[in-house]
Amino acid sequence: MISPAELLLNVLAGLGLFFVGIKMVGRNLNTLASDQFRRRIRQASDNVGVSALFGAVTGFVTQSGRTTSFIMASFVQGGLLDVRRALTIVVWANFGCTLIISAAVIPIHLFALFLLGTAGACIAFERPKPLLNAANAIFGLALMLFGLRMMSASASVLTELHWFSSVLEFVNASLAYAFLMGLVLTFIAQSHMAIILITVTLATSGIFNFNQTLMVIYGAHAGSSLVTYVTGVHFRGRPRQVVIGQILYNLAGLLLFLSIFLIDYVMTGSDQVMDRITRSVSHSPGVQAAMIAIVFNLVTPSLLTILMPWFHRLCDKLSPQREEEELARLRYLHDEIAGNPVATLMLAEKEQLRLIRRLPAYLDQARADAQKGSIDLTYQHTAFIEVSGRIQRFQSALMAHNLSPEDTEWLLNQQKRQELLNAVEEACLDLCRTVTINGDSQVERLSSGIVEALDTVILTVISAMDGTDRAELDMLEIMTRDRGPAMESVRRKYLTSEEQLSADARGRVLQITSLFERATWSLRRFGSLLAVSPSFTT
Repeated sequence: MISPAELLLNVLAGLGLFFVGIKMVGRNLNTLASDQFRRRIRQASDNVGVSALFGAVTGFVTQSGRTTSFIMASFVQGGLLDVRRALTIVVWANFGCTLIISAAVIPIHLFALFLLGTAGACIAFERPKPLLNAANAIFGLALMLFGLRMMSASASVLTELHWFSSVLEFVNASLAYAFLMGLVLTFIAQSHMAIILITVTLATSGIFNFNQTLMVIYGAHAGSSLVTYVTGVHFRGRPRQVVIGQILYNLAGLLLFLSIFLIDYVMTGSDQVMDRITRSVSHSPGVQAAMIAIVFNLVTPSLLTILMPWFHRLCDKLSPQREEEELARLRYLHDEIAGNPVATLMLAEKEQLRLIRRLPAYLDQARADAQKGSIDLTYQHTAFIEVSGRIQRFQSALMAHNLSPEDTEWLLNQQKRQELLNAVEEACLDLCRTVTINGDSQVERLSSGIVEALDTVILTVISAMDGTDRAELDMLEIMTRDRGPAMESVRRKYLTSEEQLSADARGRVLQITSLFERATWSLRRFGSLLAVSPSFTT
């Protein structure tokens, strides 16, 4: 006879194996598919049917509609995907998640043990190496199945324990408690699929009746929306529309299925619609529980796909596009020209010029008469880094091509200029933040002169690059020559003046002059590289 303590530990051990397994499956399948996501995302977005299929596969891979919505929101933010197609992928990803539920009701215990042995051996001996990620994913799936088996074997006996019976009586007291239990457990576990799988297992053991199973599963979907809302607050504008789409997905499904349930429950005392649907497939409580989740996540995306224009408008209304979002997009570079090295290099030059043109706006904020806060410097910086990173990825991709010596030289020159441009932007940002701090009048006079001088240098670079004007490059070389000794002289003048500066003001003098030196050195080097670039000499 198994003691109550041993019984409880078996359930806890099964629960632990299950959660470890579901994490391993998601993490390792996501690693396997990440490259395919990037290659196929545009093709998938061209057709609604393909988008739905791609969404289902993505959901099965990630085992989370929330994770899929975050991935798609990042693609929207990067300009890889439009919101409407991203929403189609997201709503169908929820259906893909539910496919794993079949593992909880199909009697494949021996197969799970086989997977544990074979996948475990592959992981232990690290052979074959190309399939290690797949082996880890299979091992995670086997752990899930084994954990569910342990829970199922012990769960039915748990009902004989007094304290567990008391918990069930509390849940049985009201279907609202069952709904709340699904919501709270999902928020704690951060995975509605985990709670649904556990619910299916408990239904298989006869612990939950049909109505309770319905409410726990519906509560898990409500909890999923809550988790998505809390963890997706960092998205703004159009990317957030995708996250809102995932939140509304669960709410739309709940509105539909809870309405059906309440109407039926008031009239008959049970959900006759769902009961008939599930009984048409099987009389097994476990299979019926799995069917509830599958029907929910099949009907809801189907309806939302039909109503997608309306659904898209609602998401757009709840999270309107921000004016600054255009800053984070590439204007000239796109995937279609990635196979043409010369075209990519020429368009990358235009993207670099776009970035340089943004820098005077930073310095505008540092002027004494500027309207403070007229632009969001933090967002400007984030957008600059995002665009710069995408330019660098296009440049790195060209390394795989068989380039001519001239194009190779052009590419290397352009990559060095991009790194210098990043350094200039960072210096301008730090300078602007340092200058805008209220302080000593002497420091403010120094700051004003530094800002105007750097602005002149940057405008000279813009003029040279925009008009391929060598005279401007010559002027740039003169303007940035020997800035080190000049700044050292300025520092001595301010730090040894009769009017003693405060420690904070002295620190600001050192920081402002150092940032100016760094920016002008980078711009001088940028100009020398530009002078020998094929884009300038041809």
